[in-house]
Amino acid sequence: MGSTEDRTRRVFRSVALALIAYYWFMGLIIGPVDENADRWAGGFSFLSNWNLTLNLLVALGAIMNEFGGRDRFDKPILAAAMGVNIIVLILYWTLKALGALGEVEAYDSFFDMFRDYYIHGIKYVFLFGEAVFYSEPFEDWRRSYGIFMAIFFGYIIWMEAVVSRLDDFPCGKESCGFPYEFLNDLNTTGRLIFYFGVWMLGNLAYGFSYWLVKYKERIWKSLEYLSARVSPITNGDLDHLIHFFHRY
Repeated sequence: MGSTEDRTRRVFRSVALALIAYYWFMGLIIGPVDENADRWAGGFSFLSNWNLTLNLLVALGAIMNEFGGRDRFDKPILAAAMGVNIIVLILYWTLKALGALGEVEAYDSFFDMFRDYYIHGIKYVFLFGEAVFYSEPFEDWRRSYGIFMAIFFGYIIWMEAVVSRLDDFPCGKESCGFPYEFLNDLNTTGRLIFYFGVWMLGNLAYGFSYWLVKYKERIWKSLEYLSARVSPITNGDLDHLIHFFHRY
C-alpha cells in the first residue's frame, strides 16, 4: 500500500491529471462555444490554453513516473511552466479588473465560474504543489530558462505573425485579429512596450519560482537535521532509562 506520504502524492497527482485533462480536452479539442469558435486557431489563440497544455504535460509526466516508474519527460519544462503560470495568473486578473479583456459578464452557472477560477487560479496550486513538493524543477535552470524564453517569445511571434493576420476580429483603434482586445488598441510601439513589461514580469516570476523551490529545500534540510538530532527513544534507550530509575 505504501506510506501515507506515497498515498497522498498519488491522490494529488491523480486529481491534478483528471482536472487538467478534462479542461484541456473541453477547451482545445471540443473547442470554444462562443464567438471564439470562429477563430482560425481556436483555443490555441490564447496564452491561457498554451499554459493549460504545459500543465497537462507536467501532470502526464508526474503520473507516468508515479505509476509506471518512467523518467520525468516533463522535467525540462517544469520550471518554465512555473514562470508561465505566474505570468498568466497576474495578467489575467489584472487586465480583467481593468476591463482590458472586454466587458465582464456574469457567470451562467456554477460550472462556468469554477472553470474560470480553475483555469486562472486553482490549477496553479496543483502545478506549484507538484513542482515544490514532489519534483526538482531547477536541476538545470539555464536550460529551463531557455525553454521559458522560447515559449514566451514563441507566443508573441504566434500572435504577431499568424493569429493577428488570419483572424479579422476583434477590432480596436489600431488593428484587428489579436486575441486580446486591448492589443488591437495599441500600435506596434505600444505592443513592444507591453511585451517588454511582460518580459520583465516573466523574469521576476522565474526568479520567484527558483527562490520558492530553494527555500523549501532549505526548510526540509533543516527539519531533517533537527529530526536526526532529536531521534526517537529506542527500546535499548528505554531499558537504560528504566534501569537508571530503578537504581534510584
